Amino acid sequence: MVTGSHGRYQWLVDQRDGIGRLIERCPEVLLGRYLVIASFDSGPLHPNAEETAAGWCFENQLTYTPRLDSLSLLPYEEYDEWYVFTSPTKITSCDTFINFGGFTLTNPEESLAALDPTWDRVGAEMLADEQMRQQGQFWSQLERFGAESYIADVDNFIFATANSDLYTCVAAAFRSA
Repeated sequence: MVTGSHGRYQWLVDQRDGIGRLIERCPEVLLGRYLVIASFDSGPLHPNAEETAAGWCFENQLTYTPRLDSLSLLPYEEYDEWYVFTSPTKITSCDTFINFGGFTLTNPEESLAALDPTWDRVGAEMLADEQMRQQGQFWSQLERFGAESYIADVDNFIFATANSDLYTCVAAAFRSA
């Protein structure tokens, strides 16, 4: 697990576990909150009849949940990207990041430092530059949305939050994996 911070957000990246562990060990990250699903299994989530009856809606390629009092309907797979809010929030447009191979919040320059000398350094530097650009775009969007938390499950599990109590819970849950 790798951890860090950016502005008011603390974050962690883990390669072993994902959203299932988060829901099992730290349901308070989601309970009593509102979820905007930007990606489900690499694309938009169209709510089914049961979800629609429960108050879920689909607008601008995003799925919005009502206040989450239960997590039983919550679908998750790989390549999911969620924004968590403490009050109902509408987003007019949203870039998704999980479909960029290897999206992470870790510092790409650290990967360059550990690069095997026989590997393509120019290609690795281009990838690091692209990852830095994506991270800048990600942080700008997250701050603009004002989400309490961000959750993504892709090549890595990514959790970022402005709530230090939630961060402490999730970090402990993923350390004890």
